[in-house]
Amino acid sequence: MELVKLDVNRYDLNLIAGLIYETDSESFEFYFKNKQNAVNKIKKLIEIGKNNLGHENIYVVTNEEDQIHGILVISIGEGYDFKHHLNLYFKTFNFLNALKFILFDFVDQIFLAKLDEDDLYLASVAVDYNCRGKGLGKFILKKSLEIAKKNGSKRAVLDVDIGNEVALNLYKKFGFKVYNKKILPWIGGNKGVYNMEYNINGLKGWL
Repeated sequence: MELVKLDVNRYDLNLIAGLIYETDSESFEFYFKNKQNAVNKIKKLIEIGKNNLGHENIYVVTNEEDQIHGILVISIGEGYDFKHHLNLYFKTFNFLNALKFILFDFVDQIFLAKLDEDDLYLASVAVDYNCRGKGLGKFILKKSLEIAKKNGSKRAVLDVDIGNEVALNLYKKFGFKVYNKKILPWIGGNKGVYNMEYNINGLKGWL
């Protein structure tokens, strides 16, 4: 297996958009009503770049046949420029869909981890359904820490939905620790995340 930067001319963006969708399917369904509609929007953001889901932030896990088995979406530091994203959304989508993405980002800013300048943020980690149970999740996490160390980051940070016990346990076993929890009343119940971190300085050269 290999983790490589996404080449938009080489890999299937529909597949990659679908994997990103699966990392937060409930939210994407809420805003865009169905999977295909959401995937089409995500694909557009991947293509145009210079946004949270832009191609420059995406790595793909490939096998020897160059088939995609998983993805990693990252960012460094705070990195969210509201004015830039506002302009990008209105240039790319119709008025209603642009508003949906603005609301999507606004909600994310409430719940997601607050980052230091050099933090490596793992925005999305996903493994293709047919490839699960083969250690690919751990492989992606290990590679993400290698990227963090090369970048000089002190922490790798991610967020886990409060209802996603499988992901929470995976990250805990790998060494990520919960350092904060955010839960607020939401439509149909509560919405919340665990903010998790991995101390890169504690790696002691094992990468």
